[in-house]
Amino acid sequence: MKKAIIITVLFLAQFLQAQNTITKAFSKSYELETNKKYQEAIDAIASLNQDTYVVNLRLGWLHYLKGNFNKSKNFYNRAITKQNNSIEARFGLIYPLSAMQNWDEVITDYNSILKLDKNNTKANYQLAYIYFVRKEWNKAENYLHKILDLYPFDYDSNLLLGSTLIKNGKIKEAKKVLQIALIYNPDSKVVKELLKGL
Repeated sequence: MKKAIIITVLFLAQFLQAQNTITKAFSKSYELETNKKYQEAIDAIASLNQDTYVVNLRLGWLHYLKGNFNKSKNFYNRAITKQNNSIEARFGLIYPLSAMQNWDEVITDYNSILKLDKNNTKANYQLAYIYFVRKEWNKAENYLHKILDLYPFDYDSNLLLGSTLIKNGKIKEAKKVLQIALIYNPDSKVVKELLKGL
């Protein structure tokens, strides 16, 4: 019985020491990041020699800040491998992919988020915006309707849907959603200009 207690106490002591080391490394890394010493912040985390979700997630962010977009992408992908249902890591992955202008990969990543959370408004909106810019207005419209089914009074989504509907030649529907956007923000010059042009 005494031997079991001693082993438990030793294990607990080792665990607490390891936890303290991780906490100190992250604390130091945050401080260095604040001072824009990104390589030193990376080194503080890398010194842990751990291939865990949180370490990979942190290194993904720091490498993104440093402009090492391929390394950032790799660390975010490793974080996703560690926790396959992580939406957090997938949103992180968007940063380096966008910086490298890998828009097809960005679309793939947003769609993987929607497989985990079909109503994720940020992913739906960003996909709608990408498709709007690509002039794929029917696709943009579909994503915006998903958002507005849940958040009918959302200004940004109503504004983008109004612009999308105009592009799709659906003027009557465009007026309706733009009026909602105008109610939300009566001072919106953008909405007023769009309505004026209809």
